[in-house]
Amino acid sequence: MNEAVAIGPLVLPWAFLHLCVAVAASMAVAAFLMRRRQQDAGPLLWRSLWVAVVFARLGFLSEYKELYAEHPLSILNLRDGGWSPEVGIIAMWMYATFKLRNLPAMRLAASVPLAVGTAIVIAGQIQLAMRPASEPLPALRFEQLNGEPIDLAALRGKPVVINLWATWCGPCVREMPMLAQSQRDWPDVRFVFVNQGEDASHVAKWLSQQRLDMSNVAIDERREASAVFKQAGYPTTLLFDASGNLVGKRTGELSKPALEAMLTQLR
Repeated sequence: MNEAVAIGPLVLPWAFLHLCVAVAASMAVAAFLMRRRQQDAGPLLWRSLWVAVVFARLGFLSEYKELYAEHPLSILNLRDGGWSPEVGIIAMWMYATFKLRNLPAMRLAASVPLAVGTAIVIAGQIQLAMRPASEPLPALRFEQLNGEPIDLAALRGKPVVINLWATWCGPCVREMPMLAQSQRDWPDVRFVFVNQGEDASHVAKWLSQQRLDMSNVAIDERREASAVFKQAGYPTTLLFDASGNLVGKRTGELSKPALEAMLTQLR
């Protein structure tokens, strides 16, 4: 199962789609109850949703506060995948319970839609967690910028981060300095940057212009890696453990804390 769905130029993570379905279902149930009971819980539900979103972000920021302190502007990068759904759900229910304490007649009209939405989000999280075992590092062989070949299947023995990227991709460009630094900070993890669809001279020139010093930059002009990994969009970052099994995948721009969260799966 892919981590995201491509809809035209948009690449939407499954977790975000689950949230959209949960919100739509909650509002549909609330509208039904409003017609039956003449009680409009819509405003409370929307406020509860915003509480959930804010605290889901704050929960992640708190967990990786040291990293965000080093890069404070990355706090505003809401596309980095840095969310704690469980914190958001708990905060949402605490807020709704507090608001409903003096509104007994509204409790059913608000609690049922919240329960439906919560169940959908939790079911989505379980679905993502129970995906079938992923394929191992594929037998793909590319040439690096230094002229040496690299065989992905032969990289077992250490954890491997594979980043599929392109120079024309804005999110790829924004995250590349962070990934280059992470390659230096994590010597026990092999970082491989597989450029998709561009030739070696163009990639080398671009890296030089950006003053990026990176190793393991591979050229995949035919985009074989995109096909094998069923890539929905750029950039895509894949994490393999030392045995070569895929343990994490992120489609979209990464921040340093989000990358750290992926790497914690190796512990």
